[in-house]
Amino acid sequence: SVLANHKKGDTVTWANGDSAPHLIKAVAFNSGRLNQGQSFSFTFKEAGAFDYLCSLHPSMLGKIIVK
Repeated sequence: SVLANHKKGDTVTWANGDSAPHLIKAVAFNSGRLNQGQSFSFTFKEAGAFDYLCSLHPSMLGKIIVK
């Protein structure tokens, strides 16, 4: 999924509501293992497009666009 319309300084939070663990990984950030009920936040200090995936489930992809 693509999450757009973010601005520099915005914080994005991922929350795991799934029963399976997930691990959000990108060049700019890494959540560590997120079990059910856990969350991870990252503040984007620069503009750009940031691709990420779940390194435990590589078919789960996303992109954050920061202007």
